[in-house]
Amino acid sequence: MSKSFAKGALLVSTMLATLAAAPAEAKAPARQRPNVVIIVADDMGYADPSLYGNANMETRAIDSIGRDGIKFTNGYASAPLCSPSRAGLITGRYQQRFGFEQQVSNGAMPELQEVRDETGALTPLQGEAEFLRRGLPVSERTFGDMFKAAGYRTAVIGKWHLGHAPEFQPNGRGFDYSYVFYGNTSLQSTNLSGPDVVSMKVDYHDELPNVAWSREGLNAVRRNGKIEQVDQFLLFRFRDEAVNFINENKANPFLLYLPLNAPQPPLQVPTYYYERLRPNFPNLAQRAYNGLVLAQDDTIGAVLQALKDNRLDQNTIVIFVSDNGSAVSRPGNNAPFRGGKTSTLEGGIRVPFVMKWPAGIKPGVTIDQPVTTLDILPTIAAAANVPVSASAPLDGKNLLPYINGARAEAPHDLLYWKLGPQSAVRRGKWKLWIDNTNKTARLYDLEKDLGETRDLSDQEPAIKSELKAAYDAWNASLPERSWTTISPVPRRRN
Repeated sequence: MSKSFAKGALLVSTMLATLAAAPAEAKAPARQRPNVVIIVADDMGYADPSLYGNANMETRAIDSIGRDGIKFTNGYASAPLCSPSRAGLITGRYQQRFGFEQQVSNGAMPELQEVRDETGALTPLQGEAEFLRRGLPVSERTFGDMFKAAGYRTAVIGKWHLGHAPEFQPNGRGFDYSYVFYGNTSLQSTNLSGPDVVSMKVDYHDELPNVAWSREGLNAVRRNGKIEQVDQFLLFRFRDEAVNFINENKANPFLLYLPLNAPQPPLQVPTYYYERLRPNFPNLAQRAYNGLVLAQDDTIGAVLQALKDNRLDQNTIVIFVSDNGSAVSRPGNNAPFRGGKTSTLEGGIRVPFVMKWPAGIKPGVTIDQPVTTLDILPTIAAAANVPVSASAPLDGKNLLPYINGARAEAPHDLLYWKLGPQSAVRRGKWKLWIDNTNKTARLYDLEKDLGETRDLSDQEPAIKSELKAAYDAWNASLPERSWTTISPVPRRRN
């Protein structure tokens, strides 16, 4: 069944409608307030899950979230790059509003002094001041801050990538518990030659040993800030930490932010999954990559099972989304879109995006109107009656009134993206892609041209001018970015 917001898409339970209409200050009894689990994939392409077009394997857990709830076909990340995308998601605000346009780190930080901590591992925390300043500004409030203040138990497990100086670390940003690495990547397994894990080098990232093939410095795993040695496959370690958190907090409402570290490089996959997909993917890199996607899907399945085992599944909001599209240099699948990670073409910003809440959302609905990861914070806050204490008005929208038919228009009139020399703006079916280096712009009709191959600027000059003026006004309202890029992602090698 496919419906749009404009047609009042989705019937919602009386409980959801009541929550959505309640004053922000009102709080439901703790036992009635929904739990929240936000799962973020790292560099997953739009068509990597079977629900979005992968015909060579089945991602049962991801698919079940969309089947039991909502599948968004026009779901967008706020940026085509890891750090800024996460900054937008966790605050509900365009990250450019607080200067967070680029990565805080790429994992290889030669500018940082390599100092051994008490465990003998390298730590970046004695690094140069320029890099220590990079992070989510303390003036910005996260959904962790808001839910913790409302009495929720909060946790982040996985990849942080929002700054590594003390003031940027997760335990001071609204999370009671953290089990994370601070950088953009970490080894799945430190055993590079054992029989249980297949490790594969695919692109230039893999030639930088301090980036992908390390558990030191920013790549070290830390429990509440303290480095911990991990022998287990890291994705599965995050799985176990998430399940333990659910088991230990079943009596009170909780928010679990689970930004997983797959299928981002390093490309390491348990041999079991690699061999399981041998008939499906003759190409070795595609087999390893999709094996990691499948391992991540099983990780998500374990989290869903933990909710069910604790009888929490009916009143838990579960959201799954990717932080951006797959890099074109890697074996991910962004079809039918052009471009990938670091690009504001659709392949870089349109992502798999599903959510469910059995107690509050009717299952099996597809939403075709554009939505964004910026909408996650205001939506879960409204569902849980959590006051939104943002430092400034949110850019995301509470989707509940659109879901339940109380509002007929699309949630967003305009959506914006900006990363370095390229930008984009979308209104309805129209998207303007802007090349700031060459001072050019191309107009696409996304209903008829998903691949963004036909520039309609000459046919629709008024629409182009209107979108360009809207983008220019938005861009003029932004501060200067707080730091510049570290390194780009190259095109796929032949």
